Amino acid sequence: MGRKIGTSDLDSVRPIFGMGDEHDNRLLEVVPTVASREQLILRRRLSLAAAAVMIVITGLVVTYATVGLVGDLVGDALYAVLVFLLASFILVRMNSWRVAVIAILFCTGIELFQLTGLPVSIAAVFPPARFVLGTSFDVIDLIAYTGGVLIAAAVTTWRRLD
Repeated sequence: MGRKIGTSDLDSVRPIFGMGDEHDNRLLEVVPTVASREQLILRRRLSLAAAAVMIVITGLVVTYATVGLVGDLVGDALYAVLVFLLASFILVRMNSWRVAVIAILFCTGIELFQLTGLPVSIAAVFPPARFVLGTSFDVIDLIAYTGGVLIAAAVTTWRRLD
């Protein structure tokens, strides 16, 4: 009859997960993934949004926990960093230093707008507007805005290597 008892033909059976020849198993191959441009932009925007949330929280803590010139300077610098982060979020493909110029111009425009007296009127109707528009002009604020934006641009450039 020619039948062999006690032997089997296991050479044709291959395990699925790493117990055989790993070079033939596609599940075990390490394929380097390259993020697409859209994925990089999305990742950058998520990072910028997370940083903006942290800056808002920090700014509120500084506003309510400190008094005096140092507290005002730090609060103003954090405000400018937030403007820089929001501009970076919108202009995600733009160089950080160009975004910094836009942020400084925006902050300067808001500070000069305070000379008109309109921000005080708006804050009287809608009190949270004073956080965005301010209420009184101060040249020292311009220095704090510039310093905050330049530090934020330097950190962003260093992290992203523009």
